[in-house]
Amino acid sequence: MGQISSKFKFSRLRLRRERTATANTQSNSEEEGFCLFGGRKFHDLNKDIKYPYPIDDEETDRLHLQHFWTRYIWQSNFSAPIESLLTHHEPAILDIGCGAASWSFEMCTDYPNANIVGLDITVQQATQIKPSNFTFVKANVLDGLPFDDNTFDYVFQRYMFGGYPQEKWPFVISEIVRVLKPGGYVELLEPSMMSDIGPATQRIVNGQIAAMGHRGTDPDTSKKLKGYLEKQGMVEDIIEEVKACYHGERATSPGISKAAVNNTVGMFVCWKPLLAGFMNVSDKEYDNLTDEARNELAEYDSYFNQVRVYGRKIA
Repeated sequence: MGQISSKFKFSRLRLRRERTATANTQSNSEEEGFCLFGGRKFHDLNKDIKYPYPIDDEETDRLHLQHFWTRYIWQSNFSAPIESLLTHHEPAILDIGCGAASWSFEMCTDYPNANIVGLDITVQQATQIKPSNFTFVKANVLDGLPFDDNTFDYVFQRYMFGGYPQEKWPFVISEIVRVLKPGGYVELLEPSMMSDIGPATQRIVNGQIAAMGHRGTDPDTSKKLKGYLEKQGMVEDIIEEVKACYHGERATSPGISKAAVNNTVGMFVCWKPLLAGFMNVSDKEYDNLTDEARNELAEYDSYFNQVRVYGRKIA
C-alpha cells in the first residue's frame, strides 16, 4: 500500500466502552464462536448472529471481487456529496461490516487525509499489510456501536441485509445517526433479490427467501432503506439511487457479465451449508443446481438491483 501519512491516533476515537481492536495476528480458526459446515467456517449458528456467509479465504476472495464489481457498476465508491470533505479535511469515517476491507483500504489510499475505521464481528482483512490511516474495531453493531455521540463525519454500510434481524434495523440506523456528527452523512447499500431467473436459480432464490424468513432477516431490505432513514427523524436530504446489475447481454461487457455470474454463484455456494438441508436436497443436488444456475444467469440475463441511499444528519 505504501506509506500513507495520517495524524489520526487511535486514542482520538471516543470509545464508549471496551472493545477488541485488531493488531493481533491470531487466526480466526482459533477464536471461539465459529463452527464448521461442509468444510467451511461460519459464525456459530447457535449464537445470536445472523450473518449467513462463511469466514474463510475463499469468501474473502469473493468479497474482493464483489467490491470491484460494485465499484464498476456505480463508477464510484460512494454517492454522498463528500468529495470536498475527503479531499480538503481529515474526516473520520466508519465502515460498518467492513469484511475484507476492500472498500476501506481503497478509500484510505485514494484519500490519505481520511481516517477510516472498519468495524466487523470478526477479522477478515489483512492485519500485517494495511494503510496507516485504517483502524479495525471488532464489535457487533447489534450490541451498540462502541463510539461516543458525534464521532464520525461519514458512516458507510453495505450488504448487511442478511446480517441483521428485520426488527433490529431501526436500532442500527439510530446507532449510526447517533455516532454521526451533525451535518455528517450516512450511506447505505443493499441488493434486491434476483429477477428474470431460470428454474434452477429460482429454486435457490426461493430457498434463500425462506431461510431468511426463518432466521428473521429481510430479503426486501433494499426497498426499506429510505424509509428507515426517514423514520429515524434526524436525517434530511435523503436520496435514493438504483442500479440494475445484469448477468448477461445487458451487462456492459463480457468481463462484467462474467464477474456478475461468478459473484452470484459464489454467493450461492456460500449458502450451501445452510440451504441444502433447509431445501431438503443433498449436497450433490445443490451442486447441480448451482452449476445450472451459472448457465441460466447469463442465458436469462438475470439481474438484481443495488439500492444506495444517503442522507445528512440534521445539524
